[in-house]
Amino acid sequence: MSLIDLKKSKDGPKKKKKFTVDEFIADAEDYAQGQPKIVSREHDELSLQQAILVAKEHATRKTQSGNEVGRRFRPATFTLSEAAIEQLQELAIDTQLAKSHIIRILIDELCNKDQKEKLRKLLDSKIG
Repeated sequence: MSLIDLKKSKDGPKKKKKFTVDEFIADAEDYAQGQPKIVSREHDELSLQQAILVAKEHATRKTQSGNEVGRRFRPATFTLSEAAIEQLQELAIDTQLAKSHIIRILIDELCNKDQKEKLRKLLDSKIG
C-alpha cells in the first residue's frame, strides 16, 4: 500500500443513512431473513436475488445429475504405452468423450461378456 492509496476520494463523502438503534436492530433481524431494508441498496438486493436463483438452479442440476449418474468416481493412476495413449486420444477426439469415460465404457463392455470370452480376450491380447 502506498501513500497515494490513503488520499481522499474525489467523489466526496457518501451520504450515510440516518436511523435509530431500534431501526438498526429491526433491520438486523430482517437481514438475517434475507430482507434488509436499511443497510442494503437496490443493486445489492438484485444481486442477492440473482445469487439465490443461481444457487437454486445449481442445486437442482446437481441433484438431477446425481440421480442420473448415481455414483462417484475416484481418481486412478495407471500406466499406458505410447501407442495406447495415442489410440485413446484418437477415440476421445472421434467420439467427443472424455478418456476416462471411454475407459469406463470399455471395462463395462469387457465385464459384461461371459467368463470364457473374457479370458480369451485378455489372454489373446498382443498388447504388452
